[in-house]
Amino acid sequence: MQKNPSRDRILITGGAGFIGGHLARALVASGEEVTVVDDLRVPPMIPPEGTGKFLEKPVLELEERDLSDVRFVYHLASHKSVPRSFQQPLDYLDNVDSGRHLLALCTSVGVPKVVVGSTCEVYGEADMLPTPETSPLSPRSPYAASKVGLEMLARAHQRASGAPEVGIVRFFNVYGPGERPDALVPRLCANLLTRNELPVEGDGEQRRDFTYITDVVGKLVMLAGRPLAPVVNFGSGRSFSVNDVVRVLQKASPDAGVSQKQSRPNEITEFRASTALQARQIGQKADGVGLEEGIRLTLAWWESRGLDDIRQRIFQEERAN
Repeated sequence: MQKNPSRDRILITGGAGFIGGHLARALVASGEEVTVVDDLRVPPMIPPEGTGKFLEKPVLELEERDLSDVRFVYHLASHKSVPRSFQQPLDYLDNVDSGRHLLALCTSVGVPKVVVGSTCEVYGEADMLPTPETSPLSPRSPYAASKVGLEMLARAHQRASGAPEVGIVRFFNVYGPGERPDALVPRLCANLLTRNELPVEGDGEQRRDFTYITDVVGKLVMLAGRPLAPVVNFGSGRSFSVNDVVRVLQKASPDAGVSQKQSRPNEITEFRASTALQARQIGQKADGVGLEEGIRLTLAWWESRGLDDIRQRIFQEERAN
């Protein structure tokens, strides 16, 4: 498709969500024309103002006209809760169906490039740490399995004649302001502020590769101007335990108690990304936001919301699970 300089749009599915919203605002601030697609089935933590043109609809209802003059698509819409996927596994088929529909549309209208958002969860209990992109896929939840299915669709398009250039990004434990309290760092922040307690599942020694949201957004923005790798990890290459995160938060509230919770089913011992391919694709960057600073910024954002709002968010998540 011939690019039209006057209508050179970027489209983000799931653009009212955590990663999508931050990405959309960054692109708009840089002068890009952005269209956000989101059905708002999950109320966003940060309202979608400043994210560009907004289309409130599911990805499955997108039409060819919605993608006219789009040069780049970030497909970030997803059911993403690992615990909820065990309770409602069939809902997560939408991750596969939506990807199939979007990739077919992009091929039909000639969108040149598509980034498909995936997850480190596809590796399961990885056979190697840090984990390279070539490691076997071994999903241990319905959520992770749905992302493997989405990746298989993307890989089929990578090999198909006339399809867009498609790249898969596997996110490793992105955190920061605007993430819902069904994830680790915001759950700890919200419970610290409302109950002065820090809920820890299992022994807290499970380790994760945490990356602050602004670092991830910077990498995603850079992809728009580079050839896409078939699949690339987006992580820091370092891992920290849940107990490490707890210790950072206890500095802010030394009298906070730790409440032990039951371990999650099929809990993964450690996620840690190999970043060699990431460095080759987007360049070797200086260290980004460190864990202590990132948690401090995230906690400050939660503090700015007010206790009534935080309690309501926690109630909604606990009721959903």
